[in-house]
This record gives sequence, structure tokens and C-alpha cells, in this order.
Amino acid sequence: MGFIKSVLASILGFFIGIVLIIVFFAAIIGSIAGGMDNIPEVKKNTVLELTLSGEIPDRTTEDPIAEITDDGLSSLGLNSILYGLDKAAKDDKIKGVYLRVDLFAGSMGTAEEIRQKLLEFRKSGKFVVAYGEIFTDAGYYIASACDKIYLNPKGIIEFNGYAGQTAFYKGMFDKIGLEFEVFKAGKYKSAVEPFTQNSMSDANREQVREYVFSLFGYCMKNIAKSRSMDSAYVAEVANLFKARNGKLALRYKLIDALKYEDEAENELALLSQGSADNKLIKYDFDKYAKGSWNVGNGEDKIALIYASGEINMGNNESGDGIGSTSLAATLKKARLDSHVKAVVLRVNSPGGSSNASDIIAREIALIKKTKPVIASFGGVAASGGYYIACLADSIFVQPTTITGSIGVFAMIPNTARLYKEKLGLNYETVPTGDYAVTWRPDAPLSEGMRSYFQGMVNDIYDDFTGIVARGRKMDTGRVKQLAEGHVYTGVYAKKLQLADEYGGIQRAIQSAATKAGIKKYRVVSMPKQKTTLELLFGNNATSHANEKLMKAELGSLYAPYENIKKVLNSNGVYMRMPFDIQIH
Repeated sequence: MGFIKSVLASILGFFIGIVLIIVFFAAIIGSIAGGMDNIPEVKKNTVLELTLSGEIPDRTTEDPIAEITDDGLSSLGLNSILYGLDKAAKDDKIKGVYLRVDLFAGSMGTAEEIRQKLLEFRKSGKFVVAYGEIFTDAGYYIASACDKIYLNPKGIIEFNGYAGQTAFYKGMFDKIGLEFEVFKAGKYKSAVEPFTQNSMSDANREQVREYVFSLFGYCMKNIAKSRSMDSAYVAEVANLFKARNGKLALRYKLIDALKYEDEAENELALLSQGSADNKLIKYDFDKYAKGSWNVGNGEDKIALIYASGEINMGNNESGDGIGSTSLAATLKKARLDSHVKAVVLRVNSPGGSSNASDIIAREIALIKKTKPVIASFGGVAASGGYYIACLADSIFVQPTTITGSIGVFAMIPNTARLYKEKLGLNYETVPTGDYAVTWRPDAPLSEGMRSYFQGMVNDIYDDFTGIVARGRKMDTGRVKQLAEGHVYTGVYAKKLQLADEYGGIQRAIQSAATKAGIKKYRVVSMPKQKTTLELLFGNNATSHANEKLMKAELGSLYAPYENIKKVLNSNGVYMRMPFDIQIH
């Protein structure tokens, strides 16, 4: 009887599940259809409302399900922001842009690309007004390109200088008896330091200081130019935190007025309608910025291939990061497509697995035999991120891009104290030879294995500097002088010939078209993005969902947790920039 009840309950549960799924999909289809029917028309004297909040990915999620669900999967990408501003500059119905910059957390490279596009947009004769309640450093940097900047009277502006910050975990590991054996090539290769030291090495402090001051100087100069002030004055206001509240920000001319949102919108009505009494016509920038950078309708294509996140071996199942197998397959597809006349590789990566990076770089080398490859660097394209792109015909960077970090490391956990002293565990091994046991949990590495790992790291470092020399057409000795794991801003990278030109994605696309000798083309973004359903029901659906929950729960503590997890699960040699350097 119990068996029959169990079977009937299972059948009932199955049918209830089917009904729920049908209802779910019906709601989705209805929402999509309704959304398509209810897209409002752009009216005359419209003001586009563009909100920049949180992180800005390189690509907008092209998934109708994600767009109608408030699950954080849908986010306006840099590609849509740039395209939408281009479109608006030519649209007679658009009078200007209302920029909402609250808690912007994108990279300085992304901030620079958006800022440059806003300046270009203003040349069309249309206005851009920024309003914020909390301006971050990068958020204010973008806003400084606008005609006017308004801050909420009780708002906050973070204009107190820049600082490079990293977390160190050695003290915590000492308490549990966990150590790390480190093998690296490059004195600046500091990705290992958080796990082996309690503070920065002199070499690391030197490079962090160098690129933080480079970013700061560049941004202060641009802010000063846009606000018609002296750059030394602006730098002093920042470093002494003089504009620590709204009234002081107004006094020191960082903003134009203190206004509540309704007052800012009255100002926008005046600018767009000629009178504050006329109703402001706003239009959601997200809805407006649908499309792509297509020039003509010919068969010729430029493949815009995105490489974002940590570089790892295998397929990219979760939709986050770079999988060597996945990206290599995408590059091969572009190589074999006769209609693809050029490739733009958009890199936003701190690096990762050395083996995975080499697999990807090999595909770049193969593409170059038949068609041009142009690299476009975003906020960070360092170590393995630089490796995969250094063979490109040319490299475009932003002055604020973090790049370089040409170096290699391997880090092996030494759990001998943890296992023996803390846990009381012991292992007995009967090997056939001295090298039969690569690693054992209750003992440090043997001298022979230490020699093996260091030799492997040195060999990979030689390969790294060699491929950079080949790609950049430089002497290997000169590359080794610039390497050593040293991190540079785009400004220094260009000076040192590690990059060619300043510019973002669009400059890279234009360069690719010129190099390929084509005038009419379509831009095809690759690889194909995973939909919400693929993420929900894919092989790594559970881990993807768990990761989202952890990020939401831990907030700023998620980065240290993720870094520790990566190291403890690491297996191989890595080309990666310092782990948790953030600009604050």
C-alpha cells in the first residue's frame, strides 16, 4: 500500500510540475509578446534616460527572458551604450541624454570608453546632464564629461583620490597551518603575495604606486579640462578630500548645482522643451539602444569576439569567464567563415591558466594567416589576457586600461602542518622512484619536485616573452626588461610599444575594416550568449545559481572568498595579474 501511495504521489508531482512549467512559459511568452507590442514610439524633443549603476559588462544580455525577469541576469552592456549614443547623435527626435550615475562600479577602462563617447555625442549639439545621489570615483569621472552635473542635496561624492588595494590572507592561513610553496618568474609577479606574505613586497608596492598615480594623473587632467579648472587644483581637492559633501563639492566647482530629482527634471524640461512648464519626455535608453554597428548590408562581416573573465581550460559552461575549448572553437568558426573578413578580439581578462592561454593564442596565429586580427583591451587585459592578444596585428587600449603583467607563477599548497599538527593525520607511501609522488598532503614538496616546478615555470616564462617578442616585433631581451610580471596602465603600455593606439571597440572595428579593405560590412558578435534557460538547465546550473547567491550574500567579501577557492583548487601554471587589486 505504501509503495502504491509513493508511486501515485510521484505521478501527481510530475503532472503538477508539468502544469507549473506550462504556466511559467505561457507567462514568459505573454510578457515577451506584450513587451513587443508596448514599446513606445520616440517622440519629438525626447530625452534619453541612461542609468549607469553597478558593473557594466562588455555585452548586453540578448535574452528576452532575462529582460522581463528581475534576477540580475539582464544588464545594459558597453556595446549597447556606445551604439545607442551613436544612434541618438543622429536622431532628430532626441534632444539630449539624462545620465543617472549612482554607485557605478565598472572598471576605469569602461568609464573611459563611455566618457569619450559622451564627449563625442555632445559634438552633435545635444546636451548631456548628469544627476546622482552617490557618485563613485569612476562614476564622477564619467559625469565630468557632461554639460551639467547635479548632485542630490543630501548626496555623496567620492572625490578623495585613488588607492590600489589588495587583501592578504597569510595570517588566516597561519592559524590553520596552511602554507604555500611558490614558483614564479618575474620579480613583479605578485599574484602569489596575498597567500605568502602579510604585506606588499617593495617591487609590488612600486608598480601599484606607479599605475595608481598614472590613472590618477590622467583622470584629474581630463576632469580639469572638462570643468575648465587647473589639474593641480583638481588633484589637490581630491587628495585633501575638500569636497566631502554636496555644499563643498559646489564650492570647489565639481558640480553645477544641488538639486533633487524633480528639480533636475524641471531643468531637463527647460532644455528639451524650451519651458520648465512643458512636460519632460523621457525614454528608456535600454529600449532605445537595440541594434549593432552595421555599415551597409553586404555579406562581408567583422567578427567581434568577446574574451571576458578568468581564463581556464575546457568549455565555458556557466557563461562566466573564458574557456579555452569554447573560445578556440569560436575563433576557429570565424577563421573558417569566408564572409568574415577580419576579427576584433575584445579582451577584458586578468589572465589565468597558461595552457589555456596558449591554446587560444594558437587560434589567433592561425587566423592571422588569412585575415587581420585587431585586439581591443577593456578595463584589464593582463598576463594571460595579454598573452592571447599579443599576436594581433595591432592592439588598442584605453589610457586607463590595466595591462602587461608578463610573468608566470605556480602555487602548491603545503598542508603538512594542517594534516599532522592540527588534524593528526599521517600518510605512508611506497613509490617506485623519487618523482612518483608529485604532492602529498602530510609533507612539503621534495627538492626534486621543487626543481621540476621552477623549471616548468621558467620554460613557460621564456615562451611567454618569446611570443610577445614575435607578436610585437621586439627583441626578446627588450621584452624581458619590460616583463618581470610588471603591470602597466595603457599610457605606459603605448609608450613602451606593448600597445599601438588609444581607442575603444569602435576604433578597433574601424581599424579592422581598413586593414581588411572593406567598406560595407556587418558586425557579428561572438560567441553566442547563453540564455537564461541554458543557464538554468545547463550542466553547471546549480553552481551558477549558488555563485549568484554567494555574491548577493557576501557582497564585498565575495572576492577574497573566490580568490582563496581558486588557489586551493588550482592545478597548473598561471599567467595572472595580482589577485585583488581594486581602485578606490
